[in-house]
Amino acid sequence: MDNYIINLRKYPRVFNARVPFWQDLHNHYSNPKGLNRAEYNLICSKRDVGLWTKRGMKPHATWNVSDVKKYFNLKGSKESLHADFMEVWDEYQSLKTEIQKGVESDLQIELTV
Repeated sequence: MDNYIINLRKYPRVFNARVPFWQDLHNHYSNPKGLNRAEYNLICSKRDVGLWTKRGMKPHATWNVSDVKKYFNLKGSKESLHADFMEVWDEYQSLKTEIQKGVESDLQIELTV
């Protein structure tokens, strides 16, 4: 079986070993059982960040923007948060597409740095 090599340096907003988002993503890809917690948090956070930055709404009573910033390693003000978050979103979508190409080609996926 051939290897499909994916260089994680192409995805600096997603790949960071100290960030909880990457840790959850790596755990899922290392042992793909059940829900992909990282992707679930990304989807929910996209909705939540959009509500907070564009409409000024807290998605629910216990929601804190600092939790989102910590989970995705984001910094900055309300004005820059949505753009920064969307960079993470876009990079993740690109990585996911690249991984799916390898899976569809029935190749062994190898993540490198």
